[in-house]
Amino acid sequence: MTKTKKLDMELPKEGRFISSEFPILRENLTKLDQALITVEESIEGKAPSKHTHTISDVTGLESALHGKMAADKTFTFADLSDIEGAKDAANNYVLYKSGNNNFTFGSAVSLLGAHKHKTEDIVGLDDFRAKINEDLTSYGHLKQANEWQNDNKFTSKVTMSGGLKIVDNSPFKASSSMSGGLEIVKNSSFRTSPLVGSSAVSIELKRSFSVLESVVTRLSANGSMLKGPLTVDGDVVYTKAQVDAAILAEIKSLKKDLIDKITNWPALADAELLYTQNGKIEWPDWVTDKTKVEITAWGGGGGGGGAYYDYLGGGGGGGGCSVWYGYKASLNGHENIIIGKGGTSVARHGMTGNSGGITTIGKDFITATGGKGGGGAYYYNSSNYSSGSGGVGGVGGNFGLATDEHPGLAKGGNGYAGTRGITSKTSGCGGDAGGDTSRGGSGGIGQGSYSSGKAGRGFGGGGAGSHGDNSPSGAGADGAVLIRLWKD
Repeated sequence: MTKTKKLDMELPKEGRFISSEFPILRENLTKLDQALITVEESIEGKAPSKHTHTISDVTGLESALHGKMAADKTFTFADLSDIEGAKDAANNYVLYKSGNNNFTFGSAVSLLGAHKHKTEDIVGLDDFRAKINEDLTSYGHLKQANEWQNDNKFTSKVTMSGGLKIVDNSPFKASSSMSGGLEIVKNSSFRTSPLVGSSAVSIELKRSFSVLESVVTRLSANGSMLKGPLTVDGDVVYTKAQVDAAILAEIKSLKKDLIDKITNWPALADAELLYTQNGKIEWPDWVTDKTKVEITAWGGGGGGGGAYYDYLGGGGGGGGCSVWYGYKASLNGHENIIIGKGGTSVARHGMTGNSGGITTIGKDFITATGGKGGGGAYYYNSSNYSSGSGGVGGVGGNFGLATDEHPGLAKGGNGYAGTRGITSKTSGCGGDAGGDTSRGGSGGIGQGSYSSGKAGRGFGGGGAGSHGDNSPSGAGADGAVLIRLWKD
């Protein structure tokens, strides 16, 4: 029931009988008349919007004006409280803002503060930098005898014109001592074979060294050949092929577990939007084109059929249920929703029930048709008579990405047919809506003769057939649209 905000007056409602609108209109007019009377009483005694007063008529105004200064009064800097030193400042001082919205005086030179120059403006800077570069170039060239420290790092090629001697306690081992450019003595960790044709001035070592009882702590940037298995702190290091195989096996196992287990998808949804009236989808602010969307639409349920004496009406068919699953980008331009109404009840002699309406989303992007109306009973003669047949269910299905690979999603399907009326016993039951019966409606239940048919329940349930001659049948339930959203 919709009402106005100010006077709480009930507004007209489409589909309501005109006779029921007159009492509401009479009450609303009475409220408006009383509101006008109240406004007129409030206006009486008020002064006109355009009126004048003398100064003496305004209490306290004259005394307040006596304490005010003249409009043409002038000031000097010395009169202002937020300017310091106006009287005491020396000649040629300038006024500047000192902070906290105060002003004071100071010399112009003191206001310049720290200053900067471009490198090209500094005299002699280029010559000074060149001298530094020259010194750095010669840095490290030894001009006299020198002794290296315990740890020395060389990042480039080292050239020596004299000999190199490896002395005792060196980590290298050699089978012989070599004269010339390199001498390897006892305790070296390298072993070399005697070199044939060695020059007395220089010698080339063959790369036939072997590492004895040592731990590799560095590997060559050009690649190294290691014999496995490799361990780090006692743990085995897997190869890339072994890691890839383990990851693939884990992915397959995880997929199987997810499919085998029942996932409570509604509980995991970030939002649900339910529409039972025509309108337009209003997306939450966080929705993007990549948001996953599930839409379930139910068509209207069919109304039950009319009875003919002891021959009872058939139940209306349930509305079809269509489920679409995909990304929000596919719904751009398809935001409009039309809800299929349930088939209205009938009370005429043996009349066929009214069919339910089609629920549509966008430009026929998703549709779910309504259930057909239940059949009316008839009697021609003692050998040609029948109770009404059940109405056929509406058409639905699964669309988009709503496949068996997503076991937790809602499932669509056709609505269930209504049942036939049983002469002199019960009228036909309405068919259930298609798809997810936890959301879709159940059909109305048929009852004994000479009673009104039960209306369909939930979304899209079919109405029960009429239970008595000229008694109304059950109306079908309206359709609906349910939207569930999952964030990116």
